[in-house]
Amino acid sequence: MLSSRLSTSRLPSRPHVVNGLRILWVLVVLWHELGTFDWTLRSCLWPDSQQAPPANSRVARILVIADPQVLDKHSYPERGVFTSFLSQLMVDLNLRKSWHAAFHRLQPDAVVVLGDMMDNGRGSMSTTEYATYHGRYHDIFKTFKRPVPTYYLPGNHDVGLGASTSFSPEADSRYTSHFGPRNHYVSVGNHTLVFIDATALAEEDVLRAGKGYSFDNWPAVRQGPVEFVKQIAESHAEGSVVLLTHIPLARPQDTRCGPLRERGTIRQGFGFGYQNTLMEEATVFLLDRLKPSLILSGDDHDYCDYQHTIPSTNTSVREVTVKSFSIAMGVRRPGFQLLSLVSMVPLEESLNQVPVLPPLDTPCFLPDQIGIYLRVYFSLAVLSFVILFVCNVSWSMRRVWSVRRNRYETRMDRYTFPRGTVDHYRSRSVDARYEMDHPLPLPIPVSKPQTIVFGFTWWKGRWLTSAFRRLTLGTQRHHIPSLLRRSPCRHEAEILHAFSKDVLNVAWPALSAFVFAAWWAMQR
Repeated sequence: MLSSRLSTSRLPSRPHVVNGLRILWVLVVLWHELGTFDWTLRSCLWPDSQQAPPANSRVARILVIADPQVLDKHSYPERGVFTSFLSQLMVDLNLRKSWHAAFHRLQPDAVVVLGDMMDNGRGSMSTTEYATYHGRYHDIFKTFKRPVPTYYLPGNHDVGLGASTSFSPEADSRYTSHFGPRNHYVSVGNHTLVFIDATALAEEDVLRAGKGYSFDNWPAVRQGPVEFVKQIAESHAEGSVVLLTHIPLARPQDTRCGPLRERGTIRQGFGFGYQNTLMEEATVFLLDRLKPSLILSGDDHDYCDYQHTIPSTNTSVREVTVKSFSIAMGVRRPGFQLLSLVSMVPLEESLNQVPVLPPLDTPCFLPDQIGIYLRVYFSLAVLSFVILFVCNVSWSMRRVWSVRRNRYETRMDRYTFPRGTVDHYRSRSVDARYEMDHPLPLPIPVSKPQTIVFGFTWWKGRWLTSAFRRLTLGTQRHHIPSLLRRSPCRHEAEILHAFSKDVLNVAWPALSAFVFAAWWAMQR
């Protein structure tokens, strides 16, 4: 029965549904905008922590990132002003959250950036505009009042590669004044970090090959990378060398990069302002002269682990191409590398520290921000739309049937029934009660002739009797409440209006939580 069906309905009320979705959205947004970064890095541990440290040793822990490429208004010229600004805002926000989680959770002793700090650092702009651009980068990657040294490498987006009128002639001097020297080295115990300007090396390699020189008899460019490598090779006597380069070293075509790479491999090639790998002769020159224990590179944006062979010693050395730190570089899960350098504490009669272990490294990966937007937020939005729409349709139909039920119950109360008839009346369905209230007239007996009499005919008497009955009962035979009398289009419009209102009521707390999370990330 209708009354029984309405009374046993378990459909939640509008406040319960709207408030429940509000709470769900706020919790989901806060978790995925703030909590998920620390949670993802819970398994990211320094490589030296996986083994017992030797006696009288010390560990230098270095956080290595590559290709953050902070965007500016020229990064996506094909996009509109608003879209470009929104892209820059969202990428900056992700960089801040990733950096805050990595820096505070891991507490590194030093930071190394493998080039491409700024996406358009090589572009033509005024000194003031570049200073503002550089200030944005340092505001994102601040060290939170901790005296942590940071070492940089130039990338092709910082100083350019090759000749182009779109590259600023001041790119080199701007880089040197804001980030430091292009070729340099840092000693940590007896470990030596060698920073090579790979963009300048690629350009000098083209000059050398064009004039038919080998690297041994090539008159190196003054203060260039070739001269710098030769000086390091002559002065470096013992200890391990970690080679840091923006452009990866040469390798055979279609070489596998290991299971941690998202797609494809590193292929030789070059184009406007970039070169995928160094040339073969430049690679052999670096391997033979420096004999590194580990090579870390960037530029490719995806992870790659490859074993090189040093020709002069026939020993192997790993090159790790570090993932980009930015979600805008074509990888779903950005990442970084952890580098641990373990050395012995020197004795009083010893002037040098003796390294105990070779360099240790391990990759770490950040949350899939694009996946959060697509799989979490979009899916939850679709689910919320479906729930609100179905509930609004159900609430509207329940309201219609409730009005119809009240109408019949009101009419029923106005009748005078013999004793015991009321219960029998209530026990019937709505359709049966309607038939009881409005019995159909009996047909005219077929045996009697039907004559047409002008004047007070039978149909006039039927009409008067029906009118008198409506007056005495205080109701109308065909009276329908206003809610039931509305047209289908107007009824659907009211459902859509209520649905839209509920969507806004659910959306604004979620948007407020997102804005709060963004503000919190900016202020930290």
